[in-house]
Amino acid sequence: MQASARRGRPLIWRVRRKPRVEEPSLADSPVIELMRARQAAGSKPGARQDAYRLAVVIEGGGMRGVVAGGMVSALEVLGLLDTIDAVYGTSAGACAGAYLLAGQALDGTRIFYEDINNKAFLRFGRALIGRPVMNTDYLIDNVIGEIRALDAERVIASPIPLVMMATDVATGAAVGLRGFRNRAAVLNSLRASTRLPMVGGRPVPGADGRLLVDGALSAPIPVALAAAEGATHLLVLSTRPDVSGLDGGPSRSWFARLLARRVSPAVAAAYLARPQLYLKLAASLLDAHLPGPGNPHLAVIRPARPLREIGKVERRRVRLLRGASAGWSAIATLFGDETDSPFADLPPLRLRQRMRMGIPLYGRRRQE
Repeated sequence: MQASARRGRPLIWRVRRKPRVEEPSLADSPVIELMRARQAAGSKPGARQDAYRLAVVIEGGGMRGVVAGGMVSALEVLGLLDTIDAVYGTSAGACAGAYLLAGQALDGTRIFYEDINNKAFLRFGRALIGRPVMNTDYLIDNVIGEIRALDAERVIASPIPLVMMATDVATGAAVGLRGFRNRAAVLNSLRASTRLPMVGGRPVPGADGRLLVDGALSAPIPVALAAAEGATHLLVLSTRPDVSGLDGGPSRSWFARLLARRVSPAVAAAYLARPQLYLKLAASLLDAHLPGPGNPHLAVIRPARPLREIGKVERRRVRLLRGASAGWSAIATLFGDETDSPFADLPPLRLRQRMRMGIPLYGRRRQE
């Protein structure tokens, strides 16, 4: 940073920007090549002619999950679902994975900018009266259960298994939820995977009686589990433009004490360990292979630039639509498809109403 000024003029600080590093193309990645080859051959899950196992791993991130929604929508529309052998998702990523396997990815993405970018789902004032800031029960019961009714039976019957990540309250360890018996089990697993401790409400009882909370505490991008279960190729759908700067946000000691007292000491410990977890995860996603057992091929898909990272509690419709479009474009461009994004960058509803009524964007309507 340098300071410069001319006589009689105020001091101006000039910031030296780091040169932009060109990111390597994924077009020739073994993961992408495998998907293209399977699509060309008409390969189907459970009846492969190759010995590989391709897993899609979907990051969450609250409202930033709209980016993952755009990505899975492109996978669905471009006919790439049958090239996949397993889906792993955390929090909003679990929701995106469920809608992908149900054949409803486009409808699932609309949830972010039409159904939950409002006070019914997210309201900070509720903390003042001891209620959850993020109403995940509204998300699961009203939105996923009714408004954008998830075809859970299709998820259960899919030959592609879905693994939703949650965190065990007693141990703080990651738990993969799978093998859903009915619609209620699917919805309850989504509830557990998205239930932020305290912020989203009380822990959710799992099918085996364990109490569970949001999976992002222990497995924000569950590549390690996918690799341990035999994946030879990993397609990671990241909701951030830059995975090298992954972080779990600041760890507040006062919030950790609240977690220890009201949820469990193990959850508090997992919360405080997030910086180290994310640092290790970021380092593992920068290579063409995931370090560790199996050393699977790795392709990390990020939203198309120049997208500003969407916040976990973003509610602005225009920004959410741009996030969905950036996710769509990241997949479509990679596979050489020029189809326009279905997520039109429209003005907010209130702004469109003002424009139709002839009201200026600022001030009152002019008198005729």
